Amino acid sequence: MAERSNSSWARNVVSFSANPKSFLLNMAAEGFVDDLLKDLKCENLNEQTKVSMLSLFLEFPTLLCPDKTSSEVTTEILMNILQEMSPSPKDITLRCHLLLAVETILITTDNFNWNCKIAQEFASLLMHIISDVNDKKQGAANRPLRVVACECLRELENCYPGLLSQRLEQLYTLQQQEVSRAHQSYLVLYSIALKNAIQLLAQKDGLPTGALKQMLMSNDSFLWNATKDMKELRPTSGEQLFLLPANNETKELKSILALLLEDSYLLTSVCQNTLFWHIIQVVAMVRTISPAIFKSQLVRLFGTKNISCFHSILQMKAVFTDSLFTAEDEHFLLQRLVGMTLHPLLSTPVKLFYLDCLLHFPENRPLNSNPGENLPVLLTVQMTSLLFPNIFNDCRTMLCRQNLLSMVYLENEGFHAERGIGYLFEHLMSLYSMVDRNTSREIVATFFRSTYLFVRYFHFCEKHMENLTRSLLDLYKNSSILAPYFISLINETQVLLEFQTWPVSLSKALQRQIVELPVDQTTLKNSPWHLKILSRVAQENTVSQTCTIMFLRRLVAHSDLCLQGDWGLGNALLSVCKHVLQHEHLDKVFMSLADLLQYLMHHFEDIDIQDRSRFYYILLTNVSSDKLGKVLNMSPTVGQTKARSLSSIMTESENFSTLLTIHNTEKIILKLCPVLDPLTVIPTSPETLTEENSESEHPIEEHYRHLDAHRTSLLPLKYHLTFKGDIEEKYQKLFCIILQFDLTDCFYEPIGDINVPCLYMGRKPPVVTVNLVPKDPYPSYLVVNATFSTQDGLTYHTRLDPLPVSFPELFVPFPLPSSCQLFDKLWHSLMAVDSKDNEESMFCYKMSESSLHDVVLSHFSKLVVSHHGHEYKIGIVLPPRFHILMSAQVQDETVQFHIRTDNWKLLPYMNAHLLDVSTKDIAPLEN
Repeated sequence: MAERSNSSWARNVVSFSANPKSFLLNMAAEGFVDDLLKDLKCENLNEQTKVSMLSLFLEFPTLLCPDKTSSEVTTEILMNILQEMSPSPKDITLRCHLLLAVETILITTDNFNWNCKIAQEFASLLMHIISDVNDKKQGAANRPLRVVACECLRELENCYPGLLSQRLEQLYTLQQQEVSRAHQSYLVLYSIALKNAIQLLAQKDGLPTGALKQMLMSNDSFLWNATKDMKELRPTSGEQLFLLPANNETKELKSILALLLEDSYLLTSVCQNTLFWHIIQVVAMVRTISPAIFKSQLVRLFGTKNISCFHSILQMKAVFTDSLFTAEDEHFLLQRLVGMTLHPLLSTPVKLFYLDCLLHFPENRPLNSNPGENLPVLLTVQMTSLLFPNIFNDCRTMLCRQNLLSMVYLENEGFHAERGIGYLFEHLMSLYSMVDRNTSREIVATFFRSTYLFVRYFHFCEKHMENLTRSLLDLYKNSSILAPYFISLINETQVLLEFQTWPVSLSKALQRQIVELPVDQTTLKNSPWHLKILSRVAQENTVSQTCTIMFLRRLVAHSDLCLQGDWGLGNALLSVCKHVLQHEHLDKVFMSLADLLQYLMHHFEDIDIQDRSRFYYILLTNVSSDKLGKVLNMSPTVGQTKARSLSSIMTESENFSTLLTIHNTEKIILKLCPVLDPLTVIPTSPETLTEENSESEHPIEEHYRHLDAHRTSLLPLKYHLTFKGDIEEKYQKLFCIILQFDLTDCFYEPIGDINVPCLYMGRKPPVVTVNLVPKDPYPSYLVVNATFSTQDGLTYHTRLDPLPVSFPELFVPFPLPSSCQLFDKLWHSLMAVDSKDNEESMFCYKMSESSLHDVVLSHFSKLVVSHHGHEYKIGIVLPPRFHILMSAQVQDETVQFHIRTDNWKLLPYMNAHLLDVSTKDIAPLEN
């Protein structure tokens, strides 16, 4: 393939990044990587283009290098490119990205090890680059490359802890000598290498005297085996690693740590946090070093407003507790956190972070070891008085403040706590008033979450709970559409308050309010929500269902609900009946429920609802209550995704599990085969390719109106549904086949299910039409599943092979009779300068005139709008509203496809298609 231009590669990068899998459907990964590596050496491409090409290796390394072999080959070529480049300042960005690309590929493909020669060379190259301290050899222009090399080594040390543990002396010397802005990168690199080296040392048993000092003075090669059995040190871990060296051994280590802490002033806040955390872990492991080494830093950190530095204080406190922090320090930190949550200059996420820190505050003497939310002992009602939530806060702040204050008032007693609970209830009622006035969905969700928090902490306050119940009932009366929120509230509070009665009492109250409603238009309008509530209430064995069944009988008998035959309403009715069937006191509603089910069997205008009503009636009258629960609660076995009801009489000895579930086939038994595409039918003679003479005053406008009017029917793809491979006898006659199509991307509108009546082995396969409605005309593939019944009455589920949608399948011919006029108008309107999406391109291939004629007749016959001499004008519509126009002719034994389009992103796919349809044994001259 010829070298691409800067603009061509820019489009390829954008197209690949947008949907890599779709892009690789039309071009093999190996070929694409070969083109990438080849053009990275091209001098015609600018640095920005090459950097964007390398970004693909950073974002999609495993797609472009799926195995170790391809990884090693790719990294070797990238290393050669890097080493061949001159140390010019203008190439510094490209060289940095080459380092990052090599490292990313080696790590993600698990190829960074002793057995990989490129990995060894890469690690040595990084050490060589960072050895140029203070830019003595390459100059200041080379500094970004040294910084990137430091970051690469740091990432390698993170992924392979201990890799640099035998080079500590060299790293220490480098960071001490470096005085430029790159000093930060050297310092953080040394700190992580030091931490991992001590961690590695602490894992070993029976260390000889002087092992720690010897490690600090080591200057050997890389430790390639250091990745084995490394443990992560956590502040709260019960299996911390530690060393107990003699005091004289730790003298040098103390000196190093003190120097690192002194240099922390020179670092950015994020790097300071990283450095502090590494040193914290070192001090936690080496028990003969006192945490007091951090005392000089605390004075500065206590007054910081930087979130990273403040987080370092909390990390120190979590690890060292009262060995570093006094009770006064702890009290000061709590006051500081409360103040920061109220600071007017801080953003909401930062304030929420400080609120969360209060609930996870590392105390010196915690009262419990619960890793979840805990209230600090020293946090009092007075300290948090200014944190009271109000309706002017954002929703997250309201909930977080309510949660914190609820814990404070719960842990404290007295007048202030009682008054605080009252204030929280008033806040809850303020939210209720907003919801009652039909406010936004966000406020509704916030109100119910706030209600959950209030019930969680203060369910014992009878007065407030009674008022809350009344308010909720009034809210449901005015806004039945909120039924899902009520159900969620009941479910969650019941899990939370396992032995409390409030969730059940709320269920009873809602039931009573619903069943007392008159059967009028308002009730019928809200009946879907009422039925959802009643279905949930029916799951409570302590709540009588007599009034529920009587209400349902009134509802179906005194309204046109059954005549409407609404499947959704019928399903909601049967959901209530199903849960009543499983109720402990079913005997009390036996006759009423039987009458209701019989009425639905004979009067509901929906066959499925009638069948299910009959099924429930048969179960009610023939199966004991003990077995009812088992039958209705049966879940499908592993791998089965759906279950159905049976509407026929079954004896108790039959296997309900087999009859009520959808079974998976052991292998794929169906496939979709494309019907012969009319585009590939070759006309009997070239004279059929003639030019129409019909003209229209406004062909382009009429054309776009036509596309918009027929967008749902422009791409009917036809397939034969057939059997695949050797089929068992029980699958040779299939009935009621439902094909389900799932999209793998967002290029198309959802595809509805397709019903096929039957499929017999040996008979003509039925034709299935899949109507694609593209949003963007790119290749893709569909995931296809099928559900069907067999002669023995069982239902099965099988998956089919993914159904590819190739680029040529998206081609739609120009409308007749004005296609030639439309082509000419569009050809002039699609000049590249007219729009940022318009583009022109040319595809060249060595080909004779007769070969071109054969290609056009075989692949573009229905798309040719005119044929003059040896020039073919080909017009392609790609729904919803895009076009590709081509003018093809042969000059000097080379065919030239002049291409214009109103969507430049389509050019790579058109290019790939032209390559496919051209003669395979003749190489292209230009692209």
